[in-house]
Amino acid sequence: MTFDIGNMSRRNMLKSASVAALLASSAGALVAPRRASAQDAKTIRVLSVEDPFFFSMKAMIPEFEKETGIKVELESLSYDALQTRLVSAFVAKTSDADVIAVDQMWLGQYLDNGWIISLNDYIAKDSDIDLADFIPEVLYSSNMWRGQIATLPVAAYAQGVMYRKDIFDSFGIAAPPTKASEDWTWTKYIETLKSLEGKSFGGKPLFPTVICGSQPSPITHMFTQLSASHGANWFKSFPGAPWDFSPQLTGPAWSKSLEVYRQLYKLSPPEAINYVWFDAGTRFAKGDIGMFYWWTPYFYLVKNSGYMTGKKSDVMDKYATAALPKADGVAQTVSLGGWSLGVPSSSDRQDNGYAFIKWATSKATQKKMAEWPDLNFQFSDFARKSLYEDADVKKIYSYLDVQYDMMKQGNGKITRPPVPGYTAVESVLGLTLNQLLTGSEDPKTALERANSLFESILKGNLMIPYQKESYADTLDGAKALIGKLGKA
Repeated sequence: MTFDIGNMSRRNMLKSASVAALLASSAGALVAPRRASAQDAKTIRVLSVEDPFFFSMKAMIPEFEKETGIKVELESLSYDALQTRLVSAFVAKTSDADVIAVDQMWLGQYLDNGWIISLNDYIAKDSDIDLADFIPEVLYSSNMWRGQIATLPVAAYAQGVMYRKDIFDSFGIAAPPTKASEDWTWTKYIETLKSLEGKSFGGKPLFPTVICGSQPSPITHMFTQLSASHGANWFKSFPGAPWDFSPQLTGPAWSKSLEVYRQLYKLSPPEAINYVWFDAGTRFAKGDIGMFYWWTPYFYLVKNSGYMTGKKSDVMDKYATAALPKADGVAQTVSLGGWSLGVPSSSDRQDNGYAFIKWATSKATQKKMAEWPDLNFQFSDFARKSLYEDADVKKIYSYLDVQYDMMKQGNGKITRPPVPGYTAVESVLGLTLNQLLTGSEDPKTALERANSLFESILKGNLMIPYQKESYADTLDGAKALIGKLGKA
């Protein structure tokens, strides 16, 4: 259900957007974590989201149990259900999980509140984890907070382009480049899409592209790739020090990005206003979409006609991947996200929890997950550099060079900052974006209102003015930490 924030009272908007974040950011520090009730020391409970990695990881778990003698109780939930359950359990001190899946944006909140432990000591004592094999941009974006590695990546996502080779060939349209290029811009991307407007292919009408319009998270995840490409920042100063969380949504990069996203929606099926993450990929797999950009798991997901069905889609052998466009005159920033595994501070089996994380994120296990044939080879979300160079894996996933290039241009701390209170401000942004796609309101006016709501939420969450110590969070600092822990 959607509603008009222009007609919604400021008081009610703030109440609905911020109450969860305020509870989560304050309650975690009030009481020392209650440890989960003792179970068999050789059993661990793993709580995961049901993203693609879950299925191949689940298939490999008997190997982990055989190797270690540790029994795994694995449970999966939807995205929203996982987030709600984790926050509620941590605040109420009722968590009984030993390993949890953590989305990139939740990291700051979880570590600052003491809900998960730092893995620095485990990693420093581990001689064979091969920390240097992880892509630095991935660890920096998804796993590091204030000089601590709090999680390790089990599935790393960038964003890239998918297009129909047969459609482009039929209409004489040049294929988009597989490498980033100054000529491959969002302006060129729109021009290419418009050349497909009004066309039919295979006896049915085409839509040039497809977007996600559902709020708050799906539309935010897709739009923020566009805004980051145009140089937009959420806050005055973050992740660089000193931290200043004064919102910056009134800048020209935000307005320009909204203009482009509105154009993309006009070139999409009208029902895309309600599309969540997988809906966009499903629509492309049905065969009536020319080109779209999205998270890199869709590089393989569109091979199936439905989520993890194993049934080949109509476009399985008819599409290719390409580099993400950039904005004119702006250095590219690719959105990085995905899922990582962490150990709750409430667990009595933290050693075994770390053992599972090390196993699940290892090169050996990730390669086996990639080579698992069931469901039509549905895993290539690698955070390790070596797997992008593995000949066996590249035979299955021909697009890995494109994906790796996008990973190396990524900065998840810019696109979706993993700061405490992120969920509350995302709800404001997502709703604003959704309303702007179908309404006639001036984007500048809507962004000014969203900026004001951001400010009120962040002040209520004690982030403006920021009273804690800042941290100079840079990629160079992340690389130094990787080197330090890897040599310890």
